[in-house]
Order: sequence, then C-alpha cells, then structure tokens
Amino acid sequence: MKLSILGIYGPFPAPGGGCSSYLVEDRNTRILLDCGSGALQKCRAIHPELPLRLDAVVLSHMHADHAGEIDLFRYQCEFGLMQSPLKVFSPETDKLQAPVFDPVRTYDGLQVTIGSMTLRFAAMQHAVPTMGVHITDAEGRTLFYTGDTGWFDGLVDAVKGVDLLLADACLRYESNEKALKNHMTVAQVLSLREQADCDGVILTHLFPDGKPYPQIIDRKAVYAREGMQFMSTRK
Repeated sequence: MKLSILGIYGPFPAPGGGCSSYLVEDRNTRILLDCGSGALQKCRAIHPELPLRLDAVVLSHMHADHAGEIDLFRYQCEFGLMQSPLKVFSPETDKLQAPVFDPVRTYDGLQVTIGSMTLRFAAMQHAVPTMGVHITDAEGRTLFYTGDTGWFDGLVDAVKGVDLLLADACLRYESNEKALKNHMTVAQVLSLREQADCDGVILTHLFPDGKPYPQIIDRKAVYAREGMQFMSTRK
C-alpha cells in the first residue's frame, strides 16, 4: 500500500498549499481520500495519463476543505479526461447526483471491496456526519483515516492495531469545548497512537496560520507534508 500526501491543511489552505486530500494505491487500485483544494492538480501530477483512472473517491464528509473540488472531478469526467462513472463514497450524497457519479452513502459499519483493497467505515465525532475509514490492502496491511473528529468513546477501538494512522491534529493544544468536539489536539493524536498500538501516525489537517506546532519526540509520529509518500511494510 502506498499513501501520497496531496493536501494537509484545514479549514482553508496555506499559501501555495492544499486542503485535505490523500491518494492510496495498492497493486492496480487507486482511491482518493477527500478532495480539498489542489487535489485534482496534485493527483494529475502523480498520474498524468488521460483519461485519469481513479477506482473511487472517498469523502469523509462534505465540508469544503474535504470535498470542495469534487465538482472539478465531475468536469473531468464530463469532458472525457477521467474515467466515468466515478464511484464516490460519502455520508451525504445529495450533492453527488451528477450522471458521471456513482454515489454510495456511507454509514457506520459499511464494508466494501474496491479492487485489491477492503474499506470499512466508522462514524466519527464532528459537526456534520463524518466517516473515518479503515483500509486493508491485498497483503493485509492497514491504514485508518479519521477525517475530522474529536475524541470520543470508541475511537481507540476503531483504529486499534492499524499499521498507519492518518489523523486529524488541527488543534495544537487544548482549546475551547466546541473545538475539542470537532477536532483533536496533537497530544490526543499521539495518545491515540499509543493506546491503539498503531505502528505509526501521520498528523494532518493542520491549521494554516503559520504558528509552530509542538515538537514531536515520538519516533513513530510525523507531521504531514505535501508530497510525502509512505509505503506500508509491516507484516
């Protein structure tokens, strides 16, 4: 399984950066996790062939910093520059009714197979319906993407034992109660990795105000950077 980091910011991009979007590939299967600003351009930089082939787009939720470019993918399909119909998974599908889309509403516990990968969805805690996704590749390696979420009972169980955790770390430190319901702090993400016994964690969905994030001393944890690629090798 290969993970490419396309965009890392939320709820809006830093200058020259992009919002949440990540490309997951295994064998001949390609899945885009979220499509915030810049997702199409960066996906095409990795795979410039025409028509572009994606086996699915998974939207954790419909906030603009996670789904804002979905209509650009629609235009690509309509002009024959991307294979269609494009399967799009989302907890809300009202805005995905274009003929070139094949929308699938996600819900807690839904499990699907896309090419060589198996996806299992889990409800997260956020201001709107949001689904994290557990992905298993053909060799049994695992990734969990939280989308946006605050800490809640059951989160540890949802991600327990995955090889790689891609987690919302929007908050640097403890914040107000409303923010904590919708996002995690850096400390919470590091605690989640430890409690869930994840082999590694990438902290993403970073707030783009230019202020520094806390230094990480956990050798199994890194902040996301656009352009990074990770290969899951744990067996």
